[in-house]
Amino acid sequence: MSLFANLRPSQLIRKHGWPKVILVMLDILALTCAAVTTYFLHYYTGLDLYDPQHQSGEYILRVGVLYASLPLLLVIFRQNLLYKHKVYSSRASQFALLLRSILINSLILIAILFFLRQDWITHSRANLILYSATSLLFLSLFRIYIFQHLIQPTLRNRDLRRVLVVGSGIAARAMMDIPMTTSNAPFQIVGVVELEPAPVYAGIDDDPMPAYLEKIRGLIAERQVDEVIVAEDTLPYEDAVRLVQESRDFGVTVNLLSDHFRVIHERVTRSSTEYMNVAAAPVSSGLEGPYAQFMKRPLDILGSIIISILLAPFLIVLALLVKLGSRGPLFYKTTVIGIHGTPFVWHKFRSMRTDRVDNSHREHVQEHIKLGSRPTGKLTNDPRVTWIGKWLRKHSLDELPQLWNVLKGDMSLIGPRPCLPYEFEQYEDWHKERFALRPGITGLWQVSGRSSVSFNDMVILDLYYLHNLSLWLDAAILFRTVGVVLTGEGGG
Repeated sequence: MSLFANLRPSQLIRKHGWPKVILVMLDILALTCAAVTTYFLHYYTGLDLYDPQHQSGEYILRVGVLYASLPLLLVIFRQNLLYKHKVYSSRASQFALLLRSILINSLILIAILFFLRQDWITHSRANLILYSATSLLFLSLFRIYIFQHLIQPTLRNRDLRRVLVVGSGIAARAMMDIPMTTSNAPFQIVGVVELEPAPVYAGIDDDPMPAYLEKIRGLIAERQVDEVIVAEDTLPYEDAVRLVQESRDFGVTVNLLSDHFRVIHERVTRSSTEYMNVAAAPVSSGLEGPYAQFMKRPLDILGSIIISILLAPFLIVLALLVKLGSRGPLFYKTTVIGIHGTPFVWHKFRSMRTDRVDNSHREHVQEHIKLGSRPTGKLTNDPRVTWIGKWLRKHSLDELPQLWNVLKGDMSLIGPRPCLPYEFEQYEDWHKERFALRPGITGLWQVSGRSSVSFNDMVILDLYYLHNLSLWLDAAILFRTVGVVLTGEGGG
């Protein structure tokens, strides 16, 4: 009987599948073996003049500082697609990506060891070379031999991802053309829901439910679906957003192949799905995850305090420039819409003259929300903007006083952008879904093109952020924000 025959899938297994979970466990075991081997090779083979019998604790610490990079290395593996079926099922590409990941990790460790400069890091270069070499050896052994030859064949017929395809677009038809009988196919299509041009609505009057959503609900439960793939281009935005939410309520993974989410493929993920060479956007735990519920707010408070202290001299200089730029108050305060549609007072460095009206901006906002597909570009040659204000807005430096809003709890460091009340009045219901989280000083939209992105795409980017909220995504956005601030890309 197969070793995995009686394993019952938990929520984690259902979401990621046995191969990925086992691969992570094997990677951790391989890196542990590499650390132990490094210790014995270096300190028990005459490469060192020290006596390990008397100072073994110190030697363990020297190797331990390298082993502590294990979480970082797993993240690098993930970014290099080493947990994708098309990679871990191959040999050459998997080995090349393992080598690349280990080299990246080694460069990061070299930088860390250089700045630490502690006495106990003596011989760290020899340790690093040994650890990197043994890591590559054990990872290759565990992944290519143990996993591919012993474990993957056992899992092949027991861990096919059961996929429900929603739609009849180009991406859906391309998926149907993939032969399901090949030994390398990691999934099995268990149902296809084609959407009619004018869906019939069913359900109670105050909560109308498209008939196809009712059908999808039934199929997910009946056929034990692991993943839903949204591959319909003609679906209205509000229905596409609701479909994603309905699928997530069942705890299944959602991949977005619809043209509605093309902005995510082009500006965020920039990678192809593991099923085929079609760009897809995954959806994960989002607001229900532990990071969103327990970690994000404390990190917002700590981060805003640290940033305020570090930038204090710079903020004073900016304040002086604003006062010299034109007459008026230092700060611009206005009421904006935040989490769950709750208004709060927003603080920015003033970038406009105080003797101008905003009628042109109201008309501009109303038009680009109505059109939806037009870039949200700011008004060109806006007479309200001061000379220093134009530079502040280009580099988003006028947003820095919002650190106070973060401390108060009105905002987050990273999140959807707040909007003005007259903007909110123009929003459709699916637009307002982006206010399920505190608005942010920066966010996925701000680092993905800003004013070059259409209004609908801006909302899609914010919704993608909500559904995939994680510490890693926030760190990536913060890193990209630095580049946007320095270059002023998309500002104005």
